[in-house]
Amino acid sequence: MTNSDQKKLFDVLELQKQHQKRVDRVLYIVLPIMAFLISVICANMNWQSTLGTLLVLIIAFIAVGIKRANKWIWLSIISVYSLVDIYFSYSGQLPSSAVGRHLGTMLTFTFIIATARPYIDRWLMKE
Repeated sequence: MTNSDQKKLFDVLELQKQHQKRVDRVLYIVLPIMAFLISVICANMNWQSTLGTLLVLIIAFIAVGIKRANKWIWLSIISVYSLVDIYFSYSGQLPSSAVGRHLGTMLTFTFIIATARPYIDRWLMKE
């Protein structure tokens, strides 16, 4: 009796693993595209900021969305990066409009991706 129950459990776990791999493959394509679009929208007015924001967002999105790293650590890293980027982009100033646009957008989307991943997995398992 327990062998059949264990077999069913292992089959369900294997199916869940396959679904998660399928979601990971899709996210490896979607998340860098999202990071590019967000970095173009919220980066400061120089190419260094755009490139740095793109790299930080790609790494953060993959970390929290695929690797499932701790979202609070990544939100802290993004906060530090964003404030440093704004400080150097605006010659030693931190204008509130830039902080809201840059920091707010990056934190919001990273939090959404980190929070949504378990729901995406559950949603695909029901199909």
